[in-house]
Amino acid sequence: MKKKIWIKANGNGIIATGHIRRCMTIAKELMDNGAEVMFVLSDTESDKLLRTLSKEEGTKFDAVILHNNFSEPMEDLSSLKELFASEKPGFYLMDSYFLKEDYFQGINDIIKELSLQTKTGFIDDLYKFDYPVDMIINYDIMIPQDFYSAPRQLLGPEFSPLRPQFADNRYEVRDIARTALLSSGGTDPYHVLGDILKEIYVEDSPCRKVLDTTGLHCDVVVGALFEEGYKEELRELAKEHKEITLHETVGDMASLMKKADFAVSAGGTTLYELCAVGVPTVVFSMADNQVEFVQSFDKAGAAKYAGDARKDRRLVQKIVTWGTAAQDNAGFRKRMSDKAKSIIDGKGAERIAKAILEFI
Repeated sequence: MKKKIWIKANGNGIIATGHIRRCMTIAKELMDNGAEVMFVLSDTESDKLLRTLSKEEGTKFDAVILHNNFSEPMEDLSSLKELFASEKPGFYLMDSYFLKEDYFQGINDIIKELSLQTKTGFIDDLYKFDYPVDMIINYDIMIPQDFYSAPRQLLGPEFSPLRPQFADNRYEVRDIARTALLSSGGTDPYHVLGDILKEIYVEDSPCRKVLDTTGLHCDVVVGALFEEGYKEELRELAKEHKEITLHETVGDMASLMKKADFAVSAGGTTLYELCAVGVPTVVFSMADNQVEFVQSFDKAGAAKYAGDARKDRRLVQKIVTWGTAAQDNAGFRKRMSDKAKSIIDGKGAERIAKAILEFI
């Protein structure tokens, strides 16, 4: 019989796409190794996002929709009890910032009451408490020692769950940077990417004079959850400036990254992907949970932290100034590229899937 694994994750305009994306990567690796995987989703919006992202990547996943509020996970438990009783999963992997101690206790009570052998796992990067699960996954660069007590612990950037395309990190650092990649993940609520493009190609700034005259090209990744009005604004910029190319659907992100001489990224899975490829990157934060995370990349020399989009009024100017300085400094970009690749090799999902399958 195939090993049955359930994954709880959601995605929408509030919590973005990161949770579902990384879980899709783990799920695909599990399925490639013979497991039967099902997503446990709270609502139809998460299901729509899962279908959209799956179509982009040419994959397909089974899912059950609980029709509950994603921010109130305790509503899951009654439906989950029935599902656990009938389906008896071997492993239940959870990935949500809204899970509190009572949820984990509720799941453990269900497993005990039904006399199941189900193992539990959680993907963490917030350190809210010592999660009562059988397996903890945390791929931060810096993790507090002895914080977790789970029997199985997958800790450190070697467990960053990246798609297989990022395991091939052959990357060339060119003498002059002529192509930049701009990405903020699934959302860009503060319109950072649009403001960067305006600073380079529209505003009368000192940086514009440098970047414009050297012919800098910008590849811009339009996230799945960008507001329609913002998408239209970006389309208008791209029409007016031939140096801007928008990518609203990206099947092979690794190839797009390899074209870039440097990148601008929000904190999240994209930053790990850029590091695995070796792209020198300036990164910004736009949520509380991202701040220490992106600062750790800066401290390690794998990326440059520019600031927080929510409160740093000079964020865009700092990002563009960094790009201007890095453009003809190949040595600087090479050092950052080498450091990033030394931290992340792109094989984390493979390691996670293997650990789960060996555990159950």
